[in-house]
Amino acid sequence: MIDVKFLPGHLLLGLSGGADSVALLLLLLDVGAHLTAVHVNHGLRGAASDGDEAFVRELCAQRRVPLLVYRATAPEHPSEAWAREVRYGFFRQAMAQTGADALVLAHHRDDQAETLLLHLLRGAGLTGLTGMAVRSRVDGMTILRPLLTSSRAELRAYLEEKHQPWREDASNGEARYLRNALRLEVLPRLEQLLPGAAAHIAQTAALLAEDEAALASLTAGFLKEHPGDALPLAELCAQPVGLQRRILRAWWAGMTPPGEERSLSAPQTADLQALVEAPASARCNLPGGWHAQRGWTHLHLLPPQAAPRMQPQSALQSPLLRVEDFAGETGDGQGSQVFPRAWLEDCIIRTRQTGDFIRPFGMPGRQSLQDYLVNRRIDAAFRDRLPLLCRGSEVLLVGGVGAGQLPRMNEMDDPVLLRWATPFPWQRDMKKEEIPHDRK
Repeated sequence: MIDVKFLPGHLLLGLSGGADSVALLLLLLDVGAHLTAVHVNHGLRGAASDGDEAFVRELCAQRRVPLLVYRATAPEHPSEAWAREVRYGFFRQAMAQTGADALVLAHHRDDQAETLLLHLLRGAGLTGLTGMAVRSRVDGMTILRPLLTSSRAELRAYLEEKHQPWREDASNGEARYLRNALRLEVLPRLEQLLPGAAAHIAQTAALLAEDEAALASLTAGFLKEHPGDALPLAELCAQPVGLQRRILRAWWAGMTPPGEERSLSAPQTADLQALVEAPASARCNLPGGWHAQRGWTHLHLLPPQAAPRMQPQSALQSPLLRVEDFAGETGDGQGSQVFPRAWLEDCIIRTRQTGDFIRPFGMPGRQSLQDYLVNRRIDAAFRDRLPLLCRGSEVLLVGGVGAGQLPRMNEMDDPVLLRWATPFPWQRDMKKEEIPHDRK
């Protein structure tokens, strides 16, 4: 039932005392696995819970398996979610205490079928319908489920063959819990209608997991190509709607710091995705005081507090700008620009300030920097991040956007080429309309 090559060195086994975990214990011992068992007494069933603990202690003593036991203090109205949170909290503690390589759990094929049905009834998408993974990573722990191809009946038959008793949780026979109802009423009826129904459902979960892995790879590839807190709308709009939704959920999860809500509900995901087709400046609220805003070219995630402004830097010493000897390249104004060397002494690089203006290259007169950026359709979320090469309040270069008025090449004394050290997400061909703007 267990592939030995599948198992790493030191395993931490979640041992409840029920048939499934006891069978997994014996199977792991049969293949010579290096084991430590962990038992969590939730204290929910009084003497019965204490009986489970005593059974596990005796079993591990007989089999010479090291055991860690944790006892929880139940709240007045404990829930399944509370029990799971407490259990996994103790599992993390046991992993740290033992230095185990992985946590092994005894979920089997029938559990997988129940999980898929449960998620289906709750309206889950593809990710939820894949059920439980054979190998996963949760809260920093590697979790293995080597029994997902074995049925509940097979595991009990194995224990009976070994003459090994186990503990029964009386609450598993109460159909008032949804999962129990699926186990006790729905799946038996499905087996009557189509023998092997649970196996077929588990097989569907395995097939969906392959599709999930492919889509997850595409999602990761998109976000690797477009890192950061702004996604280019042209590229995002080019993705199928289903992939857009996955990208947005993964983007949110990757951008929010640890400790904050890192998953979006279906309505929150829908609100975020609606911004892709919304007019520029549309926004939606997200958990933790965050919000998303649609710009002209990008979709932005904005935290509760704005990032600190860049400190002014000498143009000659800033890591943002490279000064190169002039070799004939005049630059495009966005990523590079020919410039009089003598001017650099008086220039600094900073972000925008009140009163900034620019005399746009090739145009008469001057504009406020705000008007210039609006005319260039630079997203509002980018404007406080633009590096500016300035002399006083006059902006000479806007990184990734354009240049102000500079001397003609034949009027320059000792020209140099200024090159921004990195391309900017807002940098683009201004003559090219990348996406439809202002759809309404």
